[in-house]
Amino acid sequence: MKKLACLLLFVFCFVNVFQVQIAVSAEKKVKKSVYPGPIVPSQIYKLSKEAASTDKCSKCIVIYGDTRTNHEPHKKIVKLISDRKPETVFHTGDMVDNGAKKEEWDIFEKIVAGLRKNSEFFPVHGNHEWVAPNYFKVFNFANWITFYSLDRHNIHFTVIDSEVPFWQGSWQYKWIKRDLKQASLSDKTKFMVVLLHRPLYSSGKHGAYDSPVVSRELAPLFEKYGVDIVFSGHDHSYERLYKNGIFYIVTGGGGAPLYDMAKEHESSQIYHKSHHYLTLSVLKNRLFFEVFDDADKRIDSFKVKK
Repeated sequence: MKKLACLLLFVFCFVNVFQVQIAVSAEKKVKKSVYPGPIVPSQIYKLSKEAASTDKCSKCIVIYGDTRTNHEPHKKIVKLISDRKPETVFHTGDMVDNGAKKEEWDIFEKIVAGLRKNSEFFPVHGNHEWVAPNYFKVFNFANWITFYSLDRHNIHFTVIDSEVPFWQGSWQYKWIKRDLKQASLSDKTKFMVVLLHRPLYSSGKHGAYDSPVVSRELAPLFEKYGVDIVFSGHDHSYERLYKNGIFYIVTGGGGAPLYDMAKEHESSQIYHKSHHYLTLSVLKNRLFFEVFDDADKRIDSFKVKK
C-alpha cells in the first residue's frame, strides 16, 4: 500500500509540474514573438456589432460551469439555458473530467452543440481541462493562449486562466494589468467583469486552499481598476460574496457532483447547494443577475449599479 501511495503521489506531482512547464514554455515563446495579446476564439455563432453595443438586453448573457462527467444534469441545465435563447454563454471551467480524453470532449460537444449553434460560447480554462490539445481544438484557440477579453453591451469581460502562471511578474499578470487598465480608461466601458476558474473567496472545500493564493495576487488589481464582479467555478455550488466593493460569484453547479459548505467565509451573503445557471440582464445603469436551479426556480437575484 505504501508503494502504491508513493506511486500515486509521484504521478500527481509529475502531472502538475508538467502542466506548469508547458505553460512556462509557451509563455517564453510568446515573449520572443511580437504577439499582441490573446485572441478571442472564433465562434460558430456571431453576435452582431449592433447587438453587442446596445444598452439593454434581457437575460441575454448566461454563466455556468463545472459539468465534467455528470451528463444528465448537464443536459438539463443546457436545455433550460437554451430555452432562454441567450446571445452569449460563458462556462467557468471543468467542462470534462479528463481533458486528455477525446471521448469526453465528444460527449461535451454533443451536449452543447445546439447551444453553441445559437449562442456565442466562451470557455474559461479549468484544472480538469489540463494543458491538453483537445481543449484548444474544441474552442479554436490561437497560439495555445487561454486568457483573453471581449466587450459585450458596454461590459468588458476579462477571462483569466488560473491554471497557468498568473502571479506578479508572469506574462499573464502583465497582460491582466494592461487589459484592466485600458478597459477602465475607455468611455465605452460601463461595467467590468472578470471570469476565472479558481475562486478568490469561497466557503466551499477549495476556499481554504486555492483561494488565498489567487486573492493575494489578483484582488489588489481588481480593486485598483474598478472591477464590478468576478465569476469563478471550481467549488461545485452557488455562492455570492461581497468584499471591498466587488461581488464574487462562485457558479460551479453545471452538473458536477455538488459540494457542501466547508467553512463559511466572512464575506459570504448566500450559499446554495444545487445545480444551477446564472442569467445577466443589461439595463441602462445597472446589471441584473438571476440564478436558477435545475427546476428553473429562482434561488437568488441581485443588482450591480454604477
